[in-house]
Amino acid sequence: MNSKHIILASLIIFILIAPACADENVSYLNETSKINFQGVDFMIPFGFGEAKASEDYGDLGSNGQTCFYINEYGGEIIITVASDWMGMSLDELYKEGASKIEINGHEGWNYTKDNLTCFGYVEGNNAIIVEVTNQTRLNEVIL
Repeated sequence: MNSKHIILASLIIFILIAPACADENVSYLNETSKINFQGVDFMIPFGFGEAKASEDYGDLGSNGQTCFYINEYGGEIIITVASDWMGMSLDELYKEGASKIEINGHEGWNYTKDNLTCFGYVEGNNAIIVEVTNQTRLNEVIL
């Protein structure tokens, strides 16, 4: 297994074991808000709040972070940005059963995992995976 595949496997494992958890101190947004997370812009919809502090992702030379947002109705938004993607292609993010689609000008892989709808894409030197509980949220979150 080459280092690119090891990095990809580590990223996927991290995402699988990093569940969003509710915190009674969550401040829910009273308006849709644009955020810049790890140098990438996203839109967080009305009613969501940061569930816990973002977590570092750094394994085998890939640096990045994951942030977690929830709403009061059980909705989740999980965003992972792995920087220093080292020129890896979109094909490196392929998951079995994924379909290639485009969301807001970003071509990527759309798939379902653990009741979450996921979209993985590459922007510059970043590999980005957005996971949501509602498919339509992908179009709202990804800019």
